[in-house]
Amino acid sequence: MDIIAYHGGDAPIRRFARSRSAQGVFWFSEDKDRILAGESGASSVKYLMEARLTVDKVAGRDEYERYGLGELRGLGYDSVRLEDSWIVFDTKRIKVIRAVRVVSAADMMSGRVPG
Repeated sequence: MDIIAYHGGDAPIRRFARSRSAQGVFWFSEDKDRILAGESGASSVKYLMEARLTVDKVAGRDEYERYGLGELRGLGYDSVRLEDSWIVFDTKRIKVIRAVRVVSAADMMSGRVPG
């Protein structure tokens, strides 16, 4: 199953790398407005990445609360779905469609629109 979801970050990402992830997993949201509003837990939202997530064996809230992320991966899950949020374990399951620079209200007010 393919899902279109979003990831916020400090820099544009063309390919996700486990070495650059805090827990070796990647968080996404189907609701880009939550990311842009700072409600998703993203450390920064200078760029918004749109990605296609290919998921097959998906854990839900019950499994997420019962097991650790490493255990879920060991049990063969490739992702976790928590309402509109996704955790993906394998970078091969993430295809970045585009990375877009987010223009803040402060940028617009000052006339500094980043390129």
